[in-house]
Amino acid sequence: MGSWYINHTFFFDVHPPLGKMLIGLAGHLSGYNGTFAFNKPGDKYLDQPYVGMRLFCVTLGALIVPMSFVIVWKLSKSITSSTLASLLLIFDVGMITLSQYILLDPILMFFITASALGSVMFGSYG
Repeated sequence: MGSWYINHTFFFDVHPPLGKMLIGLAGHLSGYNGTFAFNKPGDKYLDQPYVGMRLFCVTLGALIVPMSFVIVWKLSKSITSSTLASLLLIFDVGMITLSQYILLDPILMFFITASALGSVMFGSYG
């Protein structure tokens, strides 16, 4: 659906647009022209520059780990608990799988973790 933003095509979707807009922006910045249809999972990208969009999702998925470390550190002041929380996320097969593809899930998880971090940081300044 990021292709539709790149091509300035109107569409209606039940999901909020921010995630698709961010994927579209990553595709635009990496040279993707919006011609690939993304009809079904498993389609070969062939010569499409998809790496920028995948790298964007991987980066957001990877940023969840240090944010979770800080969240647990602020709540517990325990290096063991913070490290354990980070390691659980690093070795979680679901996190790895979701973050390596062009999906909305890593974007959603990033913003959920960022809002939890913001809440914890706001609460610690009391």
